[in-house]
Parts: sequence; C-alpha cells; structure tokens
Amino acid sequence: MTTATAYALYLSRLAPNSQRSIASQMRSIAQLMDWPDEVIGKQLSSINYQQAMQIRALLIHEQWSARSINRAMTAIKSIVKVAALMGEADMQQVAHINSIANMKHGAHQGNPLSAEQVTKLLALLSKRQDTYGLRTLAIFALFLGTGLRRSELAALTLADYDSATSTIKVVAGKGNKSRILFLPDWVEQHVIAWLNVRKMQLGPLICHCRTTGIIVHYRPVSRDALYRLVKDKLGDIGVVGASPHDLRRTFITRLLEQNVDINTVRQMAGHADISTTTIYDKRGDAFMREAAATLNYVSAPNERGGKTRC
Repeated sequence: MTTATAYALYLSRLAPNSQRSIASQMRSIAQLMDWPDEVIGKQLSSINYQQAMQIRALLIHEQWSARSINRAMTAIKSIVKVAALMGEADMQQVAHINSIANMKHGAHQGNPLSAEQVTKLLALLSKRQDTYGLRTLAIFALFLGTGLRRSELAALTLADYDSATSTIKVVAGKGNKSRILFLPDWVEQHVIAWLNVRKMQLGPLICHCRTTGIIVHYRPVSRDALYRLVKDKLGDIGVVGASPHDLRRTFITRLLEQNVDINTVRQMAGHADISTTTIYDKRGDAFMREAAATLNYVSAPNERGGKTRC
C-alpha cells in the first residue's frame, strides 16, 4: 500500500465539498514546497515537525487567513496520523506535529441581518410571484429559517423533504454528518409554493430556473448562483457585500436572541463543537445590557419562606 493511499483515505472520510476544499489547499501547499504532482501524497504522509513549521511559515507569508492555515495544518496532522496507523509513519512524528498550536484569529467577519432588514427583504421578494420569484422566496426562507450552508442547500433533493413531518434531511453536511431540520410554518409555506410550480418530479429540491420561468429539473442550483442571488437581493435593500453565510449568522443570532439555549442552537446549526456556535453569536451590547437589567435575586413566592431581596 502506498503513502498516497493515506492521503486518499483521509479525503474519503470527508464530505464532497470538504474533499475539494482540502485537496485544493494541499495542491497549493505542494506548489509552495515545489513538490511534483505525482508525489504529493507521499510528501504529505512524511511531513515532520520541521517541515510542518516551514509550511506554516510559508502560508503566513502568502497571507493565508488564520482559519485557512489552521484548517490546512489540521488536514496535514490527520494525513500523517493515517499514515502512522498504516505503518508508513511513526507515532512520535504524529505527536511532534500535533504539538503545533493553532493560530489565533478574530471573530467571524460579516454581520447578521436585523429583524427589520429581514422583513424588508421578504416584502421585496414577495412582489415577484412568478416561477422564478417563488423559487427565490423559497431559497431565502430556507437560508433564514434553517441556517443551511450554501453547499447543503444546493445538495438538497426532493426526497429530502418530508411534508408529513415538516422536516428536511441534510444527508451529508459539513463533516459528512447528517441532521434533520424542522421547518417553521412560514418557511414551509414558501417551500410548498415553490413545489406547486416545480411539481413533484424527482431531482434537486432547488433546481435551476431561468429568469423566464423555465425549470431544469435535473440540474441543481449552483453554489455560485446562490452566492450571486443573495448578494444581489441584499444589495437591493442596502446591505452591501453580503453572502449566504450572513443569512446563516442571522439564523443563529436570532435563535440566541430569542433565548434558545446554545446547545440546541448548536444542533440546529449542525456544529460539532459548541465553541463554533459561540463565534457566530453576534448579539451586541444592547442584549447584554438588557440581560443585566433583568438580573435579580428575588425569590419566587413561597420559596424558602418568602421573598428575599439583595
């Protein structure tokens, strides 16, 4: 078995979108290290501490973001670990590169929409009730009402929607993990309106639709098309430079503002680690001020013999 197989085995454990992203990063690293294409797998499997630090320094020099560097280094550590488990690297090598700490980074860029902006957006989109307009409304409703990632929405099929339970199944989300999304009534109304014109032909749930209303059932909406659509429509209400991920931030922040406990929000967002959910928390000082104003130590009636005020 070759060392290239360790790299291939690691990639095979990832979701398709993650496979493409990590493979692209590894090709970029190979170019920086002057590795020929045919030995990329072998070189990645044999990286030691010194080489890992060299790669990290090169990525910093190339002005990669801290998040991208951390993701690339995590992939390298995992590839070497797979190689060690296959007997093609030693565990001391794994321990050495695992000692390399992640780079620190700030909060996520981007901002959630306010409730007023969401209301304004949906009102604007509702003015167009033709086939293309109904699809657009369904897309934004799904983004805002479920927190779907762009790749997840593009990958949905008609079979993933269950009208009996008002749910959508994400078959392979980030990290190749599945989850069930519960649709709010207002979201499902927009999904049903779209399906009424799309019809129940098997294929992508959100399929390609020309502005003239012609539906191509076998062709899923592309991630690039979703990005352009969100950017354009949010630009129409004065939100400049927005992306689909800002709608995901809006979903998470709105749940937190409505006092949904953070672990439930984590599960709804499809986060493996609760610390990731906290990064998306965009509640501001006003929310903390309001929370502080409600803090008191007044006991409920009949609790420990009456009321106690501090």
